[in-house]
Amino acid sequence: MKRKVIQIADSTQLVSLPRKWAVEHGVKKGDEVEVKEEGNKIVICTEHGKEFGKVEVDITGLDRDSLMFLIRCLYIKGFDEIHVRFSKALTRHHKIGKDVTVISSIHQEVNRMNGVEIIQQKEDYCLIKDISEGTIKEFDTVLRRIFLLLVDASHDLLAGITDGKVYLLESINEKHDTITKFVAFNLRLLNKYGYSESTKTTSLYHTVCSLDEIIDTLKYVGRYIVDNRVHPSKETIALMGSIHETINLFHDLFYSYDHKKVEQISRNRTEVLERIKSVSKKLSQHDIFILTNMEQILEIIIHLVVTRMALEY
Repeated sequence: MKRKVIQIADSTQLVSLPRKWAVEHGVKKGDEVEVKEEGNKIVICTEHGKEFGKVEVDITGLDRDSLMFLIRCLYIKGFDEIHVRFSKALTRHHKIGKDVTVISSIHQEVNRMNGVEIIQQKEDYCLIKDISEGTIKEFDTVLRRIFLLLVDASHDLLAGITDGKVYLLESINEKHDTITKFVAFNLRLLNKYGYSESTKTTSLYHTVCSLDEIIDTLKYVGRYIVDNRVHPSKETIALMGSIHETINLFHDLFYSYDHKKVEQISRNRTEVLERIKSVSKKLSQHDIFILTNMEQILEIIIHLVVTRMALEY
């Protein structure tokens, strides 16, 4: 859209804000906005998020995991009030093969969300409301926490199988839940506010989602090893050590970009994939299952490297 420049006195020029944008972001008379110069562009930012308002959903018929995913999706999108209705008190929990209460499943998911609470609850209804509005200024701090917890989880997986410490493998579940909470919070911030450097919003959204995929993989592998009482071979442990090193390398690369680190990540990926291919016929089905899942992390990271390159320039 175009706006005419209004001249005030000799040194002041004014441009009106689009009404729709101002309403969407809650900008009112007397508010301050951040104005940034970017070459031939002027970027105007506000600490107010987009006004997503309320949404009402009927979750009747959804299984336990699906209804939790739906509630998380609405939270991430940025809604301030989520009205949840259901006509059945129970829902199927496929993983355990039993029915569980809908309201307990909702409570479990809400406990993973920063800044929202269930403020009203009835037999067939509950209201989830934002009670502590975050700001985009929190994004970078939370992202660092995600990275640190992810590296810790990867270390625990490696140490757990190397030293036979089951409690380390089991601790990955707790780290996963914390990371999931931080991931949802950061995605919500990006949806409501956008990143402070607007051109980086999409790349950062992809980065956060990809880190979530990595912790999911670590959790599933750890759970598989514990549930099946697997003792991975020395070759499998060595390969997982190389994958852990690659996770560490990407963490370093993200906060300190360097072509040498990019090359090393690429080399590690190629070497690990070649080693998996060469030893696969000698490995047990358990080892193959573990490595098939773990090698997905290398593919996620190589795509993250490309995204990190885009953030650099």
